[in-house]
Parts: sequence; C-alpha cells; structure tokens
Amino acid sequence: MSHQELKNFIVAVKQDESMRSRLKEAQPEEILRIAQQAGFKFSEEVQGRFRNRWAGVYSCPQREDINDICPALCPPGFKSLAEYSQSTCSPYDTKEKSLNK
Repeated sequence: MSHQELKNFIVAVKQDESMRSRLKEAQPEEILRIAQQAGFKFSEEVQGRFRNRWAGVYSCPQREDINDICPALCPPGFKSLAEYSQSTCSPYDTKEKSLNK
C-alpha cells in the first residue's frame, strides 16, 4: 500500500478548506475522483480501502484521519470508520493483529 501518498493526501486535505468541504459528504468513488483531480495517485490497495470503507482492516493508523476528513465514508449505524471496519473482521484477524503489536 502506498502509505506515503495517503499520508500526503491527509495533510493536503487538512490544509485545504475547499477540498475538505468537498470531501465532507463524498462517497468512495467521489473521494477517489477528488483525490485524483488534486494529483494524488493511490495504489489499488488504497483505492480498495476507500471503495470498501476499510472493511476487513482491523488496524490502520490513517483510518482515524480519513474518518475525520471523509465523515460520510462511515456507514449508517456506526460511530466511526474504525467501529465499522473492525466489525467486518473475523476473530482470527483481531487475534493476528493483536499478536503482531
């Protein structure tokens, strides 16, 4: 995964009120389109994370920032993107991640 490109995107959005405003209600494909128009080239893995709303990802340092700048990415009924994505993980995923810390 291109972590650096995702980190650069997060920093840019936090500094650009116009982009942040556009992302506030954006859904996955629109987020990717806005990012591409701004010059960001996400790897397939990063694009997949947006499209799947971080489903199956137990832990990701950037997920909290994405939750903040793209709040509409969190599905209805969940408090945060972390709550949603962790709910899609199997018990094996959570144990594996915990052991690797």
